[in-house]
Amino acid sequence: MSRVTGVVGVSLAADDQVETAYRTGYEGREFATLRIGNALGIDVVDASPEVLRRIAAAAEELADWREEQDARADVAAQVAAEDGVRHIGVPVQRDGSVAA
Repeated sequence: MSRVTGVVGVSLAADDQVETAYRTGYEGREFATLRIGNALGIDVVDASPEVLRRIAAAAEELADWREEQDARADVAAQVAAEDGVRHIGVPVQRDGSVAA
């Protein structure tokens, strides 16, 4: 049974390590942890190979999404540079709200 007990936002640098760590616990039982940088560890206590593969597929989907976002930003920056614009931004009013 899965249960969400909280939401975590983690900022990761390009050089942060993503690795699997194994340790032996009580009565020789082996435990695995997915380590994501120094900020996040996910203990895998009881997950089927199918569930772990779905997690891997979801991570791959996120990587594809991020590449698409980066490509869109690059295109916008290139178009702006061709038009002589040096910065693309949203106008902000003095009170901090976004101008319409």
